[in-house]
Amino acid sequence: MSSANYDYDENSQTWPYFALTGILVPLIPATISLLKDQIAKKEESNDKFKSVEWFESYNKEDVQKLRKRKARSGAFFSKKFVFVAAGWALVGLLAYLIRNIDVAVSGTNFDPWKILQISERATTREIRSAYRKLSVKYHPDKVDTSKMSQKEIDAVDAAYVMINKAYKALTDDAVKENFLKYGNPDGPGEVTHGIALPKFLIEGRSSPFLVAIYILLIAVILPLGVGKWWSGVKAHTRQGIYSDTASGFLEHMLNFDPANLVQVKDILKLVSEAREYRDIDHALTPERVYDLLLLQLARRKPENPADELLKLKVVAETPRLLLSFLQIASAFRNTDVCYAIVDAHRCLIQALDIEDDRKMHKYRQILQLPGVDLANLDTEGAPGMFTLGKLLKKPTEDPAKFLGVGDNSAKVLDYASKIPLIEPLDCKFKVPGVDYIPPSSHVHIDLRFVVKSAAHKSKPEISKLSKEQVRTRLEEPNTLEALRNPYQIVFDQPAIAMDYVPPYFPDAKYFSENCGWVAFLIIQKDGRIGDSPGMVRRVDLSNLELTQEQFMSSDAKVSVFKLPMTAPTPAKEGNFQFRLVLKNLAFFGSDIEIPLVMKVETKPEEAATDDAYGIEPPSEDSLAGAMAQLRGDEVKQIESESESESESESSSSDDEDSSESEWTDMDTDTEEEDGKK
Repeated sequence: MSSANYDYDENSQTWPYFALTGILVPLIPATISLLKDQIAKKEESNDKFKSVEWFESYNKEDVQKLRKRKARSGAFFSKKFVFVAAGWALVGLLAYLIRNIDVAVSGTNFDPWKILQISERATTREIRSAYRKLSVKYHPDKVDTSKMSQKEIDAVDAAYVMINKAYKALTDDAVKENFLKYGNPDGPGEVTHGIALPKFLIEGRSSPFLVAIYILLIAVILPLGVGKWWSGVKAHTRQGIYSDTASGFLEHMLNFDPANLVQVKDILKLVSEAREYRDIDHALTPERVYDLLLLQLARRKPENPADELLKLKVVAETPRLLLSFLQIASAFRNTDVCYAIVDAHRCLIQALDIEDDRKMHKYRQILQLPGVDLANLDTEGAPGMFTLGKLLKKPTEDPAKFLGVGDNSAKVLDYASKIPLIEPLDCKFKVPGVDYIPPSSHVHIDLRFVVKSAAHKSKPEISKLSKEQVRTRLEEPNTLEALRNPYQIVFDQPAIAMDYVPPYFPDAKYFSENCGWVAFLIIQKDGRIGDSPGMVRRVDLSNLELTQEQFMSSDAKVSVFKLPMTAPTPAKEGNFQFRLVLKNLAFFGSDIEIPLVMKVETKPEEAATDDAYGIEPPSEDSLAGAMAQLRGDEVKQIESESESESESESSSSDDEDSSESEWTDMDTDTEEEDGKK
């Protein structure tokens, strides 16, 4: 019977294996996390993205300072990168040491044929011949050990012993039986447990210290790490904000009074109570945060110049909190609060106060342009240009005279022309695979549109679009891949990439990720939100670079947006009125409302009779017919004898009238006549 034995690393030969394992455990997850971060940053990077360098805002230096700081914090050479780089360098060193370690062949891996350097089909004569050659080579009396180290001498002796064992295992019957039974020519041996630590650490005076280390690791460090991770998970919501912050806004929504008019400043008061601001500065109070946010809207610096950087940090943090609040407010289906949150979001990005001042609200589309001042717009002789369209489409007066931007008027107009607007081409409810909306079905909103500049007039006709755009963007592909994933066409579009970042907003990265639209589905009956909002973040903006002639021709690109509905369609038939509202998160004047009608119906008559495969419905007396009746599908009725006789009598008259009915029901209008109609 075999006995157990513990083999300690007295010569420090196997410790690199132990160290390598301990290093790889945290190193591999850290490396994967670092690579994911870098891949995400590469996908989010926008080479065209730049600041408005020609506009000297009051806080330009502070904004640039904060942007550079954020860029450095997200740089590749971070603390995680240093840890990963040092870890893999250490792994390389340990791998080199392991490569140079000579590990003895254990008994369980004993291979006599390999030791003797012969094949498994070798004859007895070949075995003896190989043994003689190797014996001469490795015999202690034949090897010159005068120039060898003790390690090399021991290796020669061990090789000679293994050669003898291999020979006996193949020629001696008793030894051969042990080898075949136990895998070892010596028979059942000791079970050896290798420990990559010296014996004195386990069984010597140092053993209590080693035990203390293991206790500290398992009983203290590991529970603390898991507890800290779990507390961090419980302390934050799925949106990444503190649970306390979400609970405060949730309580407000539960106690919301619909009689109160919700304004931007009301939203800012609520968000100023967020716990996240205390992470920026522990001395920040809700009142202090609110004052700093108002300073941003007023485009003013704090009384203390040192607080300007603090203000920008607060402003950079707030939009992320607002988007989290938007998710909560939409769950309560509160349209007014959602709209106010969106307005607060873009007011902070544009540093524009539109509340309590009708003039600011009136000129908000023009005031979001760099360098434009309200004092120049609201004068007696200023033309009535309140929108981007009136500003760019053949204005009655030179914009340079009333914008107050001096020689930068051309740059301001170029900035205005890059603000994207949505021009819908088609918008409808869609169920994949069918051309109608069945009851209790899963549906999504399918919006086909073109992005245009405010300088573009009208929208291109579908007939003038390129065949590729019509085939790939307007026509729904009837393929298995499209049915399985109807939203893939949206993800194939490029992410929104703006040319400029608003000059007053300090976080360029956040703006690049949230300069799209938020889509609300509004129930026309009560004006409440009907489903969770969607984000339009993938849109082809190449149309902004087109001239009017190019935009109206085949050069225009079509974009697609699909908003999935979480709830199924109504179980009863009827027409249900909705509105699809798209509000831009960054710019004023880029919102749009689209009326929608959801026509819920059972299988239309034309669809029921026009089967694509020419298959008739099953008979009602068959098994397939019974199953179809359970599903509510159409079945073929069994005719009685009297009905069949009457049908045969009238068949001749029906045949006579068939040719006439075919012609009389035919649509004789031409395409030109249809157009006139």
